[in-house]
Amino acid sequence: MNVLPEGKLKISRVVKLASNGAKPETQSCLVTFVDPEGDSAIRKAYGVAGLRRHKLLRITGEAFEQSVALTQDLVSFDLLGCGLRTLQRDIAFFAGHGVFVPFQRPPAADRKNRHTYRAAAAKLYLQGRTQSEIAAVLYHKTEAVDGFIRDFARIVRLASSGISATQMRTISRISDVMIEEFLLLFREYNTPQLFMRLDLFAKSAKEWL
Repeated sequence: MNVLPEGKLKISRVVKLASNGAKPETQSCLVTFVDPEGDSAIRKAYGVAGLRRHKLLRITGEAFEQSVALTQDLVSFDLLGCGLRTLQRDIAFFAGHGVFVPFQRPPAADRKNRHTYRAAAAKLYLQGRTQSEIAAVLYHKTEAVDGFIRDFARIVRLASSGISATQMRTISRISDVMIEEFLLLFREYNTPQLFMRLDLFAKSAKEWL
């Protein structure tokens, strides 16, 4: 019997495939349901509603990185213990700040406008927001936001060095899904106006490569 790490939860769901006659498949992912120390700090800083929003981003984000799309019913009722309307208000709140809560994979044409919270943190930083401001928007600790920015900086530096996306995962230990998001963001913001900021970003990643 496999014992899950403390605070982790395995979620399995049956997904019907679009192909006619195809058998439904079971998708599974491992998410952080409880982070005793971290959740306590978030609740102290942002209250119960803030902790709910923090967990919404964390759980859906971790599932998304494992290519599993959760349903709103499952997340609201079973995981967060809130109503569907409350969940949808939280989704709308994040959307107002340019943060995509991934209950489905967005169409390719819409990808650059729909960043999950890790990439959204880097985008907000590129737009001139401070780490503390971003932390308040995302209901995360400032240290976590610093980590998201460092991850993006690492991918910027690798991309600038000509490293392929396939090699990036081995070097950076960042998931394929997030590498794809970071590269989309890099292409969007790799402009003359923001090149200096990106260059500083890339140089700051040296020590983590």
